[in-house]
Amino acid sequence: MNIDESLRLDGRGVFITGAGNGLGRASALLCASHGARVGCADLDGNAAAAVADEVRAAGGHAEPFTLDVTDRGAVTAAVDDFAGNGLYGVVTIAGIPGDTSTIEDLDLESFERIFATHFSGTLNTIQAALPYLTEQQRGSIVTMASGAIDLAIPGSGAYAIAKASIAMLTKVLAAEVGRNGIRANILAPGFIPTGLSMVDHDTDDETRQRYQAGWAQRAPLRTVGVVDDIGHQVLYLLSDASRFVTGQILRANGGATMPW
Repeated sequence: MNIDESLRLDGRGVFITGAGNGLGRASALLCASHGARVGCADLDGNAAAAVADEVRAAGGHAEPFTLDVTDRGAVTAAVDDFAGNGLYGVVTIAGIPGDTSTIEDLDLESFERIFATHFSGTLNTIQAALPYLTEQQRGSIVTMASGAIDLAIPGSGAYAIAKASIAMLTKVLAAEVGRNGIRANILAPGFIPTGLSMVDHDTDDETRQRYQAGWAQRAPLRTVGVVDDIGHQVLYLLSDASRFVTGQILRANGGATMPW
């Protein structure tokens, strides 16, 4: 099998949370362009529907879902609905901006909200999908961490803790489900300009450019990424090109967290 064939997802159902914009939208479009039937789930139902429409306009297959990933019952119902036509891959991207408080000042309610969306939302989605993947004895799960799991940046505590928890959840999961033919891997992107990452810095062009330049200087490649950089990693981890890869953290970040 050549590399082009190994990246194909023809006929495979892939359920993506946070698919309404940014990294999720890029992942949905790329997976669909490689033959996947995509479940586009997002808290913003209109955004999810728009991405599904975009997939279908390009000749692909997609179903939109309005979904709050912290609602366990709703997640189970959405996955059950989508998996009725087959489920192979799960990508958990749904998230919210982090609290910028220091650990000393961090409000527990704020922390629990961030943790619930990132960690509990990821766990809810995985647990809803596992019965289907286990039954068919194959599948790939891709979770979304962050460069924040490697960089102790003041004011990033709640977000970093939630993302680090996702990484360990996924590693333990990989150890548990590998015998069932299921792979589980983590993506830990570097800085990618999206609505989520720019929420506190997208006020004007000068502020945006200065903020992005600061992140670019952290990386040996001296640049920030774009959403397709992560979408391509999602595609790789879902596909047979990564059939021997599980329990790994893929750091697509221009080398920003590399010891050097």
